[in-house]
Amino acid sequence: MKKTVSRIGLFAIAISALVSIGARADAQMRPMMIPLPTTLVISKPPPGEIYGDKQVVTMGVSGKTYKFVLNDAYVDDPMGKVHWPDIWQMVRQHNPNFNVTGLEEEAFQNMQPGQTLTVRGMFSANNQTLDVVGTEPGAGRFGPAQHY
Repeated sequence: MKKTVSRIGLFAIAISALVSIGARADAQMRPMMIPLPTTLVISKPPPGEIYGDKQVVTMGVSGKTYKFVLNDAYVDDPMGKVHWPDIWQMVRQHNPNFNVTGLEEEAFQNMQPGQTLTVRGMFSANNQTLDVVGTEPGAGRFGPAQHY
């Protein structure tokens, strides 16, 4: 009887060891996400207007935090797996929401009240970094059609 119990115990230990070796620690072994092309349309409220119930996004630029109204956002994920709400869920609890780097980071510092800016960049989820690759005044392709 004693040998049977010990064999069953050893068998159970061996099975549990195999199961634990085969199991993945998903949170620790998940590969880093590649940066995603992301476009944000932001604006600074004009004088006398408050942010109110508009969605607000904060940008960290060179140690300073800037607050803007988020008018629109778009993620160009070639696989179609990541959308703007996914990114917003990752960054909304951070202050600032995005850490801005890149060529045109001074565009955030130079925005005047009432201005709108379209920002194109590469978003990295690992550290909430938005590497700015280009900006253009106005709402870009997200803005209303212009009539000539």
